[in-house]
Amino acid sequence: MSNLGEPYGGTLVDLLVDEEEHVEIGREVASLPTIELDSRHLADFELLANGGFSPLTGFMGEADYHSVVENMTLASGIPWSMPVTLSVDESRAGELTPGVRADLRDDEGFPLGVIDIEEVYRRDKTRLAEQVYRTTDEAHPGVAALYASGDLVLGGSVKALRLPDHGNFPDHRLTPAQTRAAFAERGWRAVVGFQTRNPSHRAPE
Repeated sequence: MSNLGEPYGGTLVDLLVDEEEHVEIGREVASLPTIELDSRHLADFELLANGGFSPLTGFMGEADYHSVVENMTLASGIPWSMPVTLSVDESRAGELTPGVRADLRDDEGFPLGVIDIEEVYRRDKTRLAEQVYRTTDEAHPGVAALYASGDLVLGGSVKALRLPDHGNFPDHRLTPAQTRAAFAERGWRAVVGFQTRNPSHRAPE
């Protein structure tokens, strides 16, 4: 029997809606303001939706954002090293306001889910770069992406219609729930996580 620890933060999040809600949201999205997710936001959306960012249930509000930047913890005290935010252009301030539900789409225009906007705020990008990347030099790809991103930040809960379709290695793209089930099935009592610095190839074998 598996003796794995509890999910990070105590709860394994799954933001994928059930079939009934999927139909309801699917009918609604055509009338909602749309946000097209770039590659960074898309990656964050996927990890929110599948529980990889547990215990988060959406893009961070201002309290969590400032706590992460200044203290490397969520407002609740749970350690967290980088803010998970959804930024948009300042020109959209009039339509993307608290209480609004927005349609989240990939770069091909397919609906992925929705965000129920709870907060709208702005961030000090220089301070964020200093605290998270320890540099403000735009030669750093993270800093360059930050400075190029929108100034308006939306915080709110997310509901996912589906996960992004990558088209490759589907048998190896397991969600946290699926990996935990696989560990339990194999009777593994301890698991070590390892992140390579580049895509896997024959040499790391």
